[in-house]
Amino acid sequence: MEALVNWVVCSHRRVLSWFNDDVFRRLFINAGKLLSANAIAAVLGLIATVLTARVLGPQDYGVLALVLVYELTIGKLVTFNAWQAIIKFGSEALHAEDRPALRQLIKFGFALDVASAIVGTALAMALAGPVIGLLGWDPSVRPLMVLYSMLILFSLSGTPIGVLRLFDRFDLLSYTAVLGAVARLAGVAWCLATRQALYGFVLIYLITGVIGELYQLVASLGVLRKQEVTGIIHQPIRDIRSRFPGIVDYVWTTNVNSTIRMVSREADELIIAALMTPAALGLFKVAKQFSQVLPRLLDPLHQSIYPELARLWAADRRKAFISLVRRTTLLVGGVATVGWVGFILLGPRLIAWTVGAAYSHAYVTAVLYLLALVVALWAFAFQPAMLAIGLPRNSFKSQTAATILYLVVLLPAVQSFGITGAALAYLLYYALWIALMTYYLRSLLFQQIRHS
Repeated sequence: MEALVNWVVCSHRRVLSWFNDDVFRRLFINAGKLLSANAIAAVLGLIATVLTARVLGPQDYGVLALVLVYELTIGKLVTFNAWQAIIKFGSEALHAEDRPALRQLIKFGFALDVASAIVGTALAMALAGPVIGLLGWDPSVRPLMVLYSMLILFSLSGTPIGVLRLFDRFDLLSYTAVLGAVARLAGVAWCLATRQALYGFVLIYLITGVIGELYQLVASLGVLRKQEVTGIIHQPIRDIRSRFPGIVDYVWTTNVNSTIRMVSREADELIIAALMTPAALGLFKVAKQFSQVLPRLLDPLHQSIYPELARLWAADRRKAFISLVRRTTLLVGGVATVGWVGFILLGPRLIAWTVGAAYSHAYVTAVLYLLALVVALWAFAFQPAMLAIGLPRNSFKSQTAATILYLVVLLPAVQSFGITGAALAYLLYYALWIALMTYYLRSLLFQQIRHS
């Protein structure tokens, strides 16, 4: 017992000593700006989910889940995630004090956002009917899918997110989460007060989603004006490839990587929608919603660490880079594990008190799904590290291999074990992904850690 107490005391002191490092301290300051907002947003979002699930019931809530996942899937298929390129190459432009290059980069990002939004909206509306037929669902769901697909047209937040993170305006980013959560909860309350059916809830989810997207756009433009990064629209982008060597390959690789990542996140709902009932999808959606609370609370660190790693790598501060990856990984992994144990103990009561006994069968699935996310959080800094170094292809290879295995296992797992099988397949996905990412990073980072 005495040895355990000494270990805890020493570990506590060691963690506190990490905050003497300026970069580590700034990371947590930026994350803290998002954490308070994320905590509020998570609570408000959970309340909105609880009210929606209780009113609609598993059947209609499953239909709503399909509408949401359809828009997200099509939107992610054509989105270039320009924020990653903005941070990576924007950090280099700021380090070199090259403002014309920064303006050119931001215009390039906005061009990608607008083009992907237009293409994605048209594609989502055109495919709604065929997808409904393929899944074998009621044709009455199609108008809801077409309506909610309009959110893709306003999904222009790729570059704004990159701009806000690049200039350390995490306070403005934090407002997005709170604003969206408050608006959605107010909308759901309106649906309850006016006794809206499923259509009313879809409309509210659409409106609140648009509000969040437009806020980020306006906030980023204000930051650019304060930073005197103006005249973007007149900046030519013809020589973008010569000014930023490798940017096209970087953008395409990160886009495909994000698309594959999206498939690994949303394929389970589509498979369940095709093989099982809307009520089963509703149960699975609730399980995912509960399991997402912990990662959402820790997400501020994920958002904050990439800009810091990009700056350290651009400044050739390798030891500080490695230290930041190691420390944040240990801290986040430990917190995530404690949270998972807490959900095991309190999960059944939490589900019963919130969404109701009708969703009690979601508990085991939620535990397994959350375990998969905890495994992922033990390596949460790996992908930002890869991107900061400029090696998106290694991340892409890991993502692709893990996703292929996941898709191979997902279908028979759902057929054999229902929604619990989907959670087991997701756990297997993350186990392979971490193994591959560790392999790719070992020679570059872990060998240096052992010698540091």
